[in-house]
Amino acid sequence: MAAAEPRMTASRIVVVAGMHRAGTSVVARGLQALGIDLGDALMSADARMNARGFFEDTDIVRQDDGVLDALGADWKSVDPLAAVDWDAAALGPAHDAARRLLERRLARTGSFGFKDPRVPRLLPFWQRVFARMGVDDAYVIAVRHPLAVVDSLAARDGLDPRRSAWLWVVHLLCALRHTRGRTRVIVDYDRMLAEPRIELARIAKALAIPNAVLASAEVASFAQEFVSDGLRHAQYARGDTAPLRELPLAADAHTLAQRLASDESDPGDAGTHGTVEALWERLQAFAPLLAYTGRVERAADEVPRLAGELAWAREALAAATTYNEDLRATIAPKDVYVNDLVTTLERKDAELVTAHALLERIGERVLGRMLLRGIERKR
Repeated sequence: MAAAEPRMTASRIVVVAGMHRAGTSVVARGLQALGIDLGDALMSADARMNARGFFEDTDIVRQDDGVLDALGADWKSVDPLAAVDWDAAALGPAHDAARRLLERRLARTGSFGFKDPRVPRLLPFWQRVFARMGVDDAYVIAVRHPLAVVDSLAARDGLDPRRSAWLWVVHLLCALRHTRGRTRVIVDYDRMLAEPRIELARIAKALAIPNAVLASAEVASFAQEFVSDGLRHAQYARGDTAPLRELPLAADAHTLAQRLASDESDPGDAGTHGTVEALWERLQAFAPLLAYTGRVERAADEVPRLAGELAWAREALAAATTYNEDLRATIAPKDVYVNDLVTTLERKDAELVTAHALLERIGERVLGRMLLRGIERKR
């Protein structure tokens, strides 16, 4: 269900917004099956992390990483970036670069879709770009049980479960709040795997994609070949939120997400907006602490790298010290030789001085002069 009356447009951006490990790749692949152009700069698959592909535009990811870095954050930061001035002059070059990037993508078909789990917190940035370009924007928000995301991030990145749970909350609430009043549909990962055709039909309806597309070979391939149980490594029941009792905000946000993903609630009605705002206000109560925590976490994430660089520096210093000692051992005998040579030269120089002095004394005598003349004649 969409927040606004869906309509096809000649120039439109479709954004997949969702938490890391929440099924954004599967949703993006589903959009591709529906005929949404994802471009030709997609990130390569990774056998360990995402064997079937990330479906992320590498230039979009690079752009998002750059903006996050400029804001003192990264993909693992729990900071919701609520205090950012998205119109600040410092972000001007990034806005321009993003616009040029999208213009290149739109030049091919007039519409473009992209997915990047970094996007939910950066939606205010991208929406300013969309507005300046005059393009319509629509959203597919991917959701997954928070505990499944926590498990996945622990396995892939070794993240602390509490950190991952806060990341899930921040990403979901940013995605829901920043897309208010815009065309959007919420898609649950487990539902997509269980009933891919039904979920693609929901997406198509929200995005005003013709029903005929649902009968295409691409959709059949997605539903029958791409989607499989092999994509699911953790699954929790919809109401299984007991482990989240220490973070009731996550449990409540999950309940709302499931109602939206099952069409029990309309993402565009006033009740949904009110619930999202209430959850957002609860998140904002933690915003200063989350901003501080994000910076501390980012500094802590640097410790292993800095420790590695320190170990390398120590090894390099030890190697240089050994080389210096070997060089000194090699130079020492030569120093002795040079000192002996200098001593010999100094002795010879002294002997020459003495000889010159003696010749001068001889030259002062008559006999000496005669002898010298004789010597001269013989020359």
